[in-house]
Amino acid sequence: MHRTFVVLLLAASAAFAQDQPLKDFPPDSTAPNEQALRDYLAGRTFVGKFANGAVVTTQFSADGKLKSTISTGGVDTGEWRTEDGKLCGSLRKAGGFCNDARVGTAALWLRRMNGEIVRYAPQ
Repeated sequence: MHRTFVVLLLAASAAFAQDQPLKDFPPDSTAPNEQALRDYLAGRTFVGKFANGAVVTTQFSADGKLKSTISTGGVDTGEWRTEDGKLCGSLRKAGGFCNDARVGTAALWLRRMNGEIVRYAPQ
């Protein structure tokens, strides 16, 4: 009985830990310079999942236009630009943003304005 309880407790702890948002960028990710980040994003689409479960799909046009669609039903458009280690811009509904950005193995990592770090996979 005691052993079963311990196994269940460990399994629950592991599941809880996996659902926790990241506190920092992965150690294998790097902060790209302005041009490298622009080249990485331009003309591509990325999909990320927020801690609340919402999925966001973001299209970065080469001309600096941006379209974000969230699984909860919202769509927002605007413009994007890069700085060293940052993705910045302005959305019509959400307003201005300037997120710390890192590039890792097959992923873009962004620190949202609320501090949450989100992995965005290229599509």
